[in-house]
Amino acid sequence: MKRFLIGIFAVIAIFAVLSISAVDAAGVSKAGKAGPYEGVFEGTVYAPDGSSAPMSLDLTHRNNIVEGAVSMGEGLTIDAGFCGVGSIPASTIMASGKTSAVNPEKLSASSTFEVSGIKVNVILDSLVEGDTVTAEAKIDLPWLCGRDPVMTGTLQRV
Repeated sequence: MKRFLIGIFAVIAIFAVLSISAVDAAGVSKAGKAGPYEGVFEGTVYAPDGSSAPMSLDLTHRNNIVEGAVSMGEGLTIDAGFCGVGSIPASTIMASGKTSAVNPEKLSASSTFEVSGIKVNVILDSLVEGDTVTAEAKIDLPWLCGRDPVMTGTLQRV
């Protein structure tokens, strides 16, 4: 079970904390005015156990499409109760997502990942206020783990 969780955390936690969910942006025009998620943001992501890791986002935001690179450093661990504890490795990924057409400062999304035949949901909420992005990601693990870790992050535009 611990090997299963390490796999979940290595794949999911980075996506969950980003406040960006995977979507198909094919055919969407890159033209348009820059949105509030446009730019480079740096900050810290925190897990409920008190661990943290540095994170940076290098994003473009046109219309309601957000795309870019997300980098997370070492230090974040996720405690999944009976299912064990996993460390999140440092990495950089490319991601894309959509903001609300009505409120481009807010992003709410959910993503489902399947690891070893088990579905894990990630529920994401983020908000841009001026030069600050705040995000919360809940990892909805199987009930037998006993808890659903919630990670939070605050990043500032640089």
